Amino acid sequence: MPVGIITNVAAVVIGGILGCLLGGRVTERWKKLLNDLLGVSAMTMGIVLILKGKNLSPVILSLLVGGVLGEALQLEKRVNGLVVRVTEKVLKGDAMSEGHLMQIATVMVLFCFSGTGWYGALFEGMTGDGSILITKAILDGITACIFAALLGRIVPCLGLPQLLLMLLLFFVAEPLSPVITPSMTADFSAIGGVVTLCAGLRMTRIKTDIKVLNLLPALPLAFLFSALWTAFIG
Repeated sequence: MPVGIITNVAAVVIGGILGCLLGGRVTERWKKLLNDLLGVSAMTMGIVLILKGKNLSPVILSLLVGGVLGEALQLEKRVNGLVVRVTEKVLKGDAMSEGHLMQIATVMVLFCFSGTGWYGALFEGMTGDGSILITKAILDGITACIFAALLGRIVPCLGLPQLLLMLLLFFVAEPLSPVITPSMTADFSAIGGVVTLCAGLRMTRIKTDIKVLNLLPALPLAFLFSALWTAFIG
């Protein structure tokens, strides 16, 4: 049983529900402050992950190719469209402004596509040790509570795609473990750090036009380009 994954997802759902209950009591001044603090925290996490990278060239190549692919597929536009449809049909019409959609895209990155989360799910699948995700659950639970106070009922619903993605990584980790090297993991963490840093920049409105979800193809590409770099360059 993937204890780390279950703990992490449960923290998001419970934190999100608590945030929904508390949302009406949080003033706009506090909402802005909390959003900015989370943005700074995301940037800090991203920088820490970037520093774990092994080879700069495959990291940059993954970002370039992944970003172009994400833009071509219009991932952010498609995901935002899905969020609107879910909100209208399941959540009975919670209004989603452009700013809300941008915040939801950001929190999806933090919950579902962070380097720490993906690495933690892979690590638990390879070793059975869920300690990384259990630690991440503390931050995710607090983040979910704050974002749910800002955005409403859509936030606890993000536990479902988080669960599906982490379980997928968990189950593919064991057969992939013989070919995943420490260098590949380090470069993958760096890509996750860049994506998380960009999410933080957008949350704090330093750079609001970054389409963070369009960068997601860079995450799996990091394994490929890191392996090729090690094989041919060393």
